[in-house]
Amino acid sequence: MVKISIPINEHQQEVKQKYFSFSVHAQAIMLAGSRNLELPPALCETLVAKLYSLGFHFFVGCAQGVDRSFRKALSRAPANKNTFVACAFYKCLKQENTFGLYASVVVPDKIPPAAALARRTVWMARRCQFLILFPDNPKTNQWGKGSTLAFNSAVLNLKPVFVVSQASPPQAPLYKIFPTSLFDIVNGFWVVPHPYTQGGTCEDEW
Repeated sequence: MVKISIPINEHQQEVKQKYFSFSVHAQAIMLAGSRNLELPPALCETLVAKLYSLGFHFFVGCAQGVDRSFRKALSRAPANKNTFVACAFYKCLKQENTFGLYASVVVPDKIPPAAALARRTVWMARRCQFLILFPDNPKTNQWGKGSTLAFNSAVLNLKPVFVVSQASPPQAPLYKIFPTSLFDIVNGFWVVPHPYTQGGTCEDEW
């Protein structure tokens, strides 16, 4: 298990620091985000290295943008053997798209393209331990449909999400939101389903 501790009164200097903590299994992390956003290679490589050092494996999609940025970083990292590229279409299995990472189509044959993309996203969200999401479309400064689906699929499956965005995710009774950083690498918001047991998430009891 990997313990995540989030400071919740970091701006109150005279008060003893308090934390909201939860734990996740050191298994697969889903990396996702806008297909119109290219991430700096150094950011992807630093984040992948930190997560790999904690024992995590990686799920990443077959799209352009954020997915492709992480595929490139993962292909150059020791984590390349611990990465699964979830594809919506057989054409995405080509070497130039996967960068040599292990990949497979995870949706049924002969379904419409939009449905295939959605099924791919839901497949990953159900199987990950938590989601790291870069949702902002630089062309519109809004979340795209794919990022919205990834976020909703994760939280409805009781998976924590780290959202890398300047704007807070939508408030909802399903989870708590904490502004913070992810391992001091990138700033954003932890979105955490309400804990069922102290220090755990709802899924730990099921």
